[in-house]
Amino acid sequence: MRFSRRSLLLPVLLAGTAVPLAALPASAADGGRQTPPSLSLGAGPSDRQSVTVVRPSADGRTEQVPVTGAELTQYDASGGHAVLSSGGGGLKGGTSGQLRAGDVIAGPATSVTPRGALLKVKAVHPRPGGPVSVDTEPATLADALGDGKADVRVPLTAADLKVKPGGDGGKVTEGRGGGQGVRFDVDVPMPSGVKPTPGHSSALRGHLALEPEMLFSYERAHWYSVQPSRATIGMAADYDYGFAAHAEGTASYDTGRRPLHIPAAEVDVDKTVWLGPVPVVLNLKVTYFYDVSADGRITLDAEQDTKGHLEVGATYDAGRGWSALSGPEPTTTATPARVEGSATAKGGVGTHAELGLYGSAGVAADVMPYLKATVHGTAGTGDTKADRALYGGGELTGSFFAELGVFGMKVLDKTWEFPKVSYEHKLAGSGS
Repeated sequence: MRFSRRSLLLPVLLAGTAVPLAALPASAADGGRQTPPSLSLGAGPSDRQSVTVVRPSADGRTEQVPVTGAELTQYDASGGHAVLSSGGGGLKGGTSGQLRAGDVIAGPATSVTPRGALLKVKAVHPRPGGPVSVDTEPATLADALGDGKADVRVPLTAADLKVKPGGDGGKVTEGRGGGQGVRFDVDVPMPSGVKPTPGHSSALRGHLALEPEMLFSYERAHWYSVQPSRATIGMAADYDYGFAAHAEGTASYDTGRRPLHIPAAEVDVDKTVWLGPVPVVLNLKVTYFYDVSADGRITLDAEQDTKGHLEVGATYDAGRGWSALSGPEPTTTATPARVEGSATAKGGVGTHAELGLYGSAGVAADVMPYLKATVHGTAGTGDTKADRALYGGGELTGSFFAELGVFGMKVLDKTWEFPKVSYEHKLAGSGS
């Protein structure tokens, strides 16, 4: 398995951009066949709790099994036991007679299966006039979707984001415009010996606003391979983040070597979309943290704002293996800065994000955007020869987990680390 070394510029983790899936080339091996059929987003059933059952065939197609009104009313993930029933207890359309081993049950996110369900039937145990019990094992998207290709971008609204407030000083609100997105504001708690400069109530304050969309791509043609040839899972978002640093410190502190990651809030997403009749459940979990350090005495008054488009996630190509998604560099502006002292200070608010399908976490990343100030002079003297500078930067680390085998490719039982990415731009200071 290989990873392409691409620039992964993001100031907050959330996830990736879907690349357009090209048509598979015709060859002697495929008998001159055309590309697999397109799988388009559908509205889904009127009953948003109901499951879809499909039957894979050797020719790469899937056939929908009529189980009108069936819902997963019980599910034991550890044992694979599930119960299908309708609101009235029994099932319509002869469900017990229709179901058989090898069928695939795809369920949306519900109270019984909050991360959705993708199951292959091993055995059916009907009850006359009542619910149907089934023994199951995990299925893959290749089982459920068969031959096909899809490139899906799903905007997330405030209604899709389940917010869990965390530590002191953090606040999460709806994003701007039409209820799309989320905004996170935090007053960063500072170590002892650090206080706000005169006229300011907070030593370090950060904000992050983003309008995210989930990304999903899939392509398989059985005459080319029984495994998908291309796939993507990720998130993209337009974002705006910034820091206001008005701090003076009289002592050294260092959390850089052993970062102090204190969750300030948590955002969960379990978004169900329908590709044709099949519900696909996209999962996203984001937690926020902050990190500060200084190696001496420093006084700083500066503000920074950064706007851009982030992309986080992983994409697969049969010829190249898995690789990380990439995004463009952001645009950063800063206010005139006052930096005095003799130290390097750094602080910022970052995110940890996990992306997956049907509850299987597949991609994780930590993104730490920061504001850094350096000054080499005599603290408090106003030395005109002092070397002062203000920087805006970011650090990104990420990994891919084997659990993304839910796509249907063979994946080694291992965690693969994406190349570490960092960037830093000088915003103000001597020589700027």
